[in-house]
Amino acid sequence: MVSGATFIDAGAEEAIVPALWSQDTFIEKAGGSEIIGQMWAFPDKKGRPCCLIPEVTALFQERCQELLEGRRERMLFYVARCYRYERPQAGRYREFVQLGFEYLCPDPERALLASRELAAGFLDSLGLRYALDPAAKRGLSYYLNGQGFEIRCTELGAQQQVAGGGAYREGAGFGLGAERLLLAMGLQDRLTG
Repeated sequence: MVSGATFIDAGAEEAIVPALWSQDTFIEKAGGSEIIGQMWAFPDKKGRPCCLIPEVTALFQERCQELLEGRRERMLFYVARCYRYERPQAGRYREFVQLGFEYLCPDPERALLASRELAAGFLDSLGLRYALDPAAKRGLSYYLNGQGFEIRCTELGAQQQVAGGGAYREGAGFGLGAERLLLAMGLQDRLTG
């Protein structure tokens, strides 16, 4: 499958991400995005609203100060199962694996450039051909001015986005959909093999 070596080589540490979290985090951080309507949400045994995580960046934003532990900056990568109640499509299912990177620091623009470079480098290491849109509008409200980036593999057709990310107040990062990434790698192998 995919390796964290590229992330480790960049100085990132692995973060373990829980599957269950408070709904409030995603409501606060994701704002009015469609993710809110796609959450697998329910009360826990004490009646608190919780959910299976629909994405990961909001968790890092919420715990930024705790994760920095007195440091000025920190790079983290993760492999997490995420859940969204949405229509399954090629390479995207209701349960999916998100491989991601978060660069927590006081300079979101620098973090964004590093994130974009690392995402492209990771795909290069896999031998994938892709198109980078460095100024894509992102649908999550935590991205600064909605600005971010997307990486697409055109071989995938209508559902061609394999990675997306952007800058937020606490830094920047990106997520890759592992299932869609594997689909793109398989299609590229058939086209070039």
